[in-house]
Amino acid sequence: MSGPEPTPLFVDTGAFYARADEDDKHHETVKRVFDGIRTGDLAYRPVYTTQAVLSELATLCLYKLGHDDAVRALTAVRESESFNTLPVGRSAFEAAAGQFGEHDDQEISFVDHTTATLADERDVGHVFAFDSDFRTLGFSLVPEDVNVA
Repeated sequence: MSGPEPTPLFVDTGAFYARADEDDKHHETVKRVFDGIRTGDLAYRPVYTTQAVLSELATLCLYKLGHDDAVRALTAVRESESFNTLPVGRSAFEAAAGQFGEHDDQEISFVDHTTATLADERDVGHVFAFDSDFRTLGFSLVPEDVNVA
């Protein structure tokens, strides 16, 4: 007997940051979700992120937590076998730039647009995030929209 069909997932900066910052209000939720993915209790596979997200994560951790924690967070994701880190190539960058320009009534970050572009290219409908920007871009938020934590 097999479990549910795996669902591909993109991980946004906010989820990684909440994991790195023990004082973040989402820290425990992120730990539960990441542990569930790691153990297979949550059927999210493959799990993607982007070079742009990791750049944003390193910068956010540097400013809020300090250099050592920024290096630790970046290294943990880069060395993990759980995450597939995608480059933001020229075509994805150009598509994200176009999408960014079209959403002039929204304050959605350019990094979120690159994630949305790469997720769309891979038919990924779920993003592990805590802001509604991805919902605006047509994605379901994990864990909020799917009741996993």
